Amino acid sequence: MSSPKRTMGVRNSEPPSQFVTAAAALQVRLSKRHGGKSASKFLLEVEFEVASGVTVIVGHSGAGKTTILRCIAGLCDPEEGRIAIGERTLFDSTQRVRVESAQRSVGFVFQDLALFPHLSVQDNVAYGLRRLPDAERQRRMSEVLEAFQITHLRSRFPRQISGGEQQRVALARSLVTEPVVLLLDEPLSSLDPRTKASIIEDLRRWNDARRIPILYVTHDYEEVLALGDRVIALEQGRIQAEGVPRELIPALRREQLAAASNFENLFDAKVISRSEQEHTMMCQIIGTSIQIETPMTAVGIGSEIRIGIRADEILLASSQPAIVSDCNVIRGTVAQLIRSGAALEARVAAGGEFRICLSERAVESSMLDVTSEVWMMIRASACHLVSPALSRTLRRVFVFVCSGNTSRSPMAQAICNEEIARRLGVPLAALETFGIKAVSAGLSARPGEPLTVEADQALRSIGLTAIEHRSGNLTYGLAQRAEVIFCMTGEQQGALMAIFPESASKIHCLQASGDISDPTGKGSAAFLELAMLLQQLIGDRLNTMDITEAA
Repeated sequence: MSSPKRTMGVRNSEPPSQFVTAAAALQVRLSKRHGGKSASKFLLEVEFEVASGVTVIVGHSGAGKTTILRCIAGLCDPEEGRIAIGERTLFDSTQRVRVESAQRSVGFVFQDLALFPHLSVQDNVAYGLRRLPDAERQRRMSEVLEAFQITHLRSRFPRQISGGEQQRVALARSLVTEPVVLLLDEPLSSLDPRTKASIIEDLRRWNDARRIPILYVTHDYEEVLALGDRVIALEQGRIQAEGVPRELIPALRREQLAAASNFENLFDAKVISRSEQEHTMMCQIIGTSIQIETPMTAVGIGSEIRIGIRADEILLASSQPAIVSDCNVIRGTVAQLIRSGAALEARVAAGGEFRICLSERAVESSMLDVTSEVWMMIRASACHLVSPALSRTLRRVFVFVCSGNTSRSPMAQAICNEEIARRLGVPLAALETFGIKAVSAGLSARPGEPLTVEADQALRSIGLTAIEHRSGNLTYGLAQRAEVIFCMTGEQQGALMAIFPESASKIHCLQASGDISDPTGKGSAAFLELAMLLQQLIGDRLNTMDITEAA
């Protein structure tokens, strides 16, 4: 960008409705010094476009996220750049255009909400409608109060309602003016997961009918995955990456966690055995054949964990070690050698990628080169359990629930997994690597019972691979991990909501129009009919969850 221009003289005060429609895209190109006199000051310089739907900006504190929103809203000005909505220019340093904040038709929900404490919910929401005729004002207010489920609170004051209800009021107040762009600055950061999920669902439903551009700032990657159509990752005033959340977030989260914990190597793994005598456990890195011994922790066999290993705690040998003690030995191939100051980093491919810190002398003495075969030696004590929960948050788990868990839900699990694998273009066995899978559970199952013969025959009849199944009931941990829980009947849905109230927002009936009855005792034709129905319903559900055909 050229040198900043700071003189803004022209005001564009034309009514917004003459220039934009609800589908107009937001275009942003700006340059602004960020951080003032602090030691962390830098030049914020970005260019992007926000189409209709939700675009999320993520980044560390101080990366410039809120400053971008404030520039768009007209609460501060870039030194240089252009901000426009469709054909309507809000700011242009070259043309000396600056539309006043009140004339931009931009809604803004702040982190601290900024509700008027002396006004009722109704008066807070209607504050921006003072110049409209009474009938129009009442119509808009009633619609938005109903959309965000706060009609019953209209006479109360902010101090008389909960934090989640206050968030709903703040959203309603911004949306009742029918803005052409909505800016959200971490509005849900203080809420519990259940309340947050409910508000996100209402906001998405509201925008499905309007499709205006929404720019949403958050630190919470789960909000990104739940709400975002696109994501922009910001780092020190620059766009680090942008794309579809499902593709971008796992890599960003891995990077963030590695930096936060000082582990250059982070692996999702599953516990496959425990040795009480040695006080160690054997884990298999998910998606690979690598087995690695770690110190024992309070997790059981089958548990998913995350292992962190520092780059300087891995020893490298150019020939296979003859004698090792208390050490994992993993064979691999050098994929890259990257210089970093006086040291070198080796990237070793061994099913998964390992990063290893080496001195330059060590590389020279071993004649190490790219494509060299090497052996990594990693002490068990160098393998740290970062957090059992972190690997779970990277994964999409769909749960199908029925009563006994020997026919309907395991059939749905098998059909769903087969369809996911087909759409991703990967072998069924590789789904775990891609972090997405379906599982089944019961409400009143007798654990350990196999899939019924009729269900197994029905799956084979529609060309599915036979599955090994043993029934079990839905647990609190599985309900927490699940992205969505599908029931076969409305009665089961109600029972689950009562048992797991914190997961109520993600519990649905698989068939929205009615119950899926149990075919037990009705013969093989009924089971085949069920299999074909499940195929259709699951295909439709996967479409709505953005699990589309592989390119």
